[in-house]
Amino acid sequence: MDSVFSPAPSQAPADGHAALDRPPVAPPRARPLRILHIVESAATGVGRHLLDLLEGTLARGHGADVLFSPTREDDIFRQGRARLGTVRFRAIAMRRAPNPMDLKALWAVRRHMASFGPYDIIHGHSSKGGMLARLAGIGTTAKVVYTPHAISTLDPTLGRLKRAVYTAGEVALAHLTDGVIAVSTGERAHIVSLGIPAVRVTTIPNAIEPPVPAPRADTRRELGLAPGHLAIGFVGRLTAHKGIDILISAFARAHAAAPHARLIIIGDGPWGDEARGQAETLGCATAITWLGARDAVRFYSAFDLLAQPSRYEGLSYTLLEAAAVGLPILATDVGGTRDVIDDDVTGVVAPAPGRRAETDGGAFGTLLTRLVTDPGRLARHAAAASARVAPGGQARMVTRTLSLYQSLISKAG
Repeated sequence: MDSVFSPAPSQAPADGHAALDRPPVAPPRARPLRILHIVESAATGVGRHLLDLLEGTLARGHGADVLFSPTREDDIFRQGRARLGTVRFRAIAMRRAPNPMDLKALWAVRRHMASFGPYDIIHGHSSKGGMLARLAGIGTTAKVVYTPHAISTLDPTLGRLKRAVYTAGEVALAHLTDGVIAVSTGERAHIVSLGIPAVRVTTIPNAIEPPVPAPRADTRRELGLAPGHLAIGFVGRLTAHKGIDILISAFARAHAAAPHARLIIIGDGPWGDEARGQAETLGCATAITWLGARDAVRFYSAFDLLAQPSRYEGLSYTLLEAAAVGLPILATDVGGTRDVIDDDVTGVVAPAPGRRAETDGGAFGTLLTRLVTDPGRLARHAAAASARVAPGGQARMVTRTLSLYQSLISKAG
């Protein structure tokens, strides 16, 4: 867990590629790098990661342009664009799913490169940004880097045919990729299992600076929580990916066993109406507070437990924030969860969920019910879950990413 919680070097992966989790340090270049980032999903964790990376690379004298989809940016990314005035941001139309319009998006990327290039690095983020980056890099001298941010083949809801197509696409595009960045050890293991050469995959975990929540008494008063209420927090998009359906089923079961339990949901998304209807059907709607998309940091102090039933993840920023403020966590065993949670010590790791949620929340519902009905166990987790994220994490993430960029360029030289 050193790669997440401290500046110490990561342990070598079990497959023996000792250098993969720590990019080689190349000599400083005589001139700043010129970097082109391409991102379709400029929201939530992906958008946050990119903003952190931009701020860090700019502070070190490098230049960056960003091509993004205007239909998939959130307020945080929009505010970041306004703040980073020296970065050239350009909106181009991109579709989330594979689409014939991808050719038009690729043409727009190539036109931008012809006008404002050449670039030293083309860095694609998430599946669509990664595809466009790799195809745009053909015939150029730029080194191409791809960060999946939870690669799509991790999704257990994919059908067999779609999974086969996505896997074949990732393996084919890997031949056009100089470096792949996994944001957790679990994601790296999955990427390599697809057949992508391990030598091209480097683990650079997501990182945060320890947040400062608001005083507990203030946030609990704001949320209408009584002293006897046990507050379970959820932060994330209301989607199948984040397991909002699993959460509602699990909470209904837990609330039936512990009527003093309350669920605070921070986030919005396409499954919002369905989730509210599910809560009404299961009879727990009056015990749920829906805050919508908000800055979650100030509310962590109000929670007694964070619940994250994701079906797949790279390395969740929400888990990192909860760990940073010493909040006990119940989360599914996906992506980098075990990089953050010491199971049965600082929290509980639930089995990874399948395609559909069981009516009682399945194993997640069982574990949530045990936690809310066993105050002694929850108190032990809270005592063990002291703030576990060391300062300086974002700077280390930027340093390792720049080291990867420079090592790839040095190999070409």
